[in-house]
Amino acid sequence: MSVLETDIVDYIYLDDDEETPVLVVSDPLSWRGEAEEAHLDVLRNKLNAQIAFVESGQIRGVWPDYDGRRVKVEVVGRWALNASAYEFYDRASQVMTRANMDLSFKLWDA
Repeated sequence: MSVLETDIVDYIYLDDDEETPVLVVSDPLSWRGEAEEAHLDVLRNKLNAQIAFVESGQIRGVWPDYDGRRVKVEVVGRWALNASAYEFYDRASQVMTRANMDLSFKLWDA
């Protein structure tokens, strides 16, 4: 599962410290060269699907007791963000905040 599969939640867990649902997006795509625009498009689609998963109530299929509290979306990427990606994440974070969600990026450290 990855950012390329918008109809699937890659991974979901409950943050034990805050009891906050965390949706994890696996992003193995590069930000280099011509791949950048396609990467932005698939990431945008995947994040929109995460919002829809929560707003439609599908999250209750995993957590029946979900009460509308804040949800985190954590993107785990294989490649460091470039300038365009930083701009994208800034705008996407604003959109997700309005949807009662937090967005973060973490570089995968294999």
